[in-house]
Amino acid sequence: MQRKGALGLLRDHNRGMVVNLLRTRGPMSRTELAHLTGLAPSAITRFARDLLAEGIAREVGKTRSNGGRRAVLLAFNPTYAHVIGVKVERERVLAARVDLAGRIARRWEAPLPTPPTPDEVFSLVRNAFQRLARGRILGVGVAISGFVDAHGVDLYSPILGWHNVAVGEPLADRLGLPVRVENDVNALALAECWYGAGRRFRNFVCITVGEGIGAGVVIAGELYRGAFGGAGEVGHMTIDPAGPRCRCGEQGCLEVFASDWFLAAEAERLGHPGIPSLVASARSGDASAREAFALMGRYLGIGAKNVVNLLNPEAIVLGGERMTDADLFLPALEEEVRHHAFPETARELAIVPAELGPDGFLIGAATLVTAEAFRSPMERTG
Repeated sequence: MQRKGALGLLRDHNRGMVVNLLRTRGPMSRTELAHLTGLAPSAITRFARDLLAEGIAREVGKTRSNGGRRAVLLAFNPTYAHVIGVKVERERVLAARVDLAGRIARRWEAPLPTPPTPDEVFSLVRNAFQRLARGRILGVGVAISGFVDAHGVDLYSPILGWHNVAVGEPLADRLGLPVRVENDVNALALAECWYGAGRRFRNFVCITVGEGIGAGVVIAGELYRGAFGGAGEVGHMTIDPAGPRCRCGEQGCLEVFASDWFLAAEAERLGHPGIPSLVASARSGDASAREAFALMGRYLGIGAKNVVNLLNPEAIVLGGERMTDADLFLPALEEEVRHHAFPETARELAIVPAELGPDGFLIGAATLVTAEAFRSPMERTG
């Protein structure tokens, strides 16, 4: 029995290699697959036959002729199945049906009371699933703010006001499918790694700017979560120990000086009814409003500089809701990083915008499930 199990695991591993090559490197012939995997042509033929029968792969033409017989090309079929991606925000739940290439097929959203209870969130996620689930669904991925552990428990979310809330298991029980839960910025970093700006880099940090400040860390092409899932909480690094109190309970966190909380306070100080008015005033040339954004950018730059000096990434990928106004604070951020990080690291560092926009969170949530589905059986987390 042990031998049969080991052989089955090896076969699944080899099949996974074939699928992942088709998924990541595009159409290729059976001969190319045999060369790249080291598997026997007969094994590739069997895998190809099975994948075509199941709809995971499809034939998409033939290779160019080099005087011999043209080989048939196999390609991965990204619509073979879909995943439901969910983003939980403080005031709403967003969801989408996403194919296996990270493309959104359909969307759904609904408002949440503030602050939301877990049961209110679970109910809306179930509604979203019922509206979106069509055909073969591999599972549900949930991107949520806070410190999320490997078991899908939101240990602490200042934005939602949650402490030790189990999310993954209750949702899996309600939906009858695998559920993966991750910090929202980690989910965005994963999406950018697979489909966006991060594809060009093996080591990068995705920093988000909006209601909070967060970061997702990618090292050697893999999301780094830390020992207990808490890596990337840059919004709560201390900038000024004597600064204003943050909603996390500490004083002088980066979020106090560089998130929408800071902009809202600046808007009030300068007599504006809210952030949109502050933005409009800055764009019209008002010096005080422009200085507010420049100050925000300098503080963001201090945080980014600390990250660069600590991790030495190839790139900082900037995302989040406030990136719509990046032109108002990005120059100050870049100046801070370029002039105050160690010269050797700052010189080669790329600072680039996220490519997926707000959809990145939903795509990343879905990718949590997709990544697990395509992981080698020997590496799966369960």
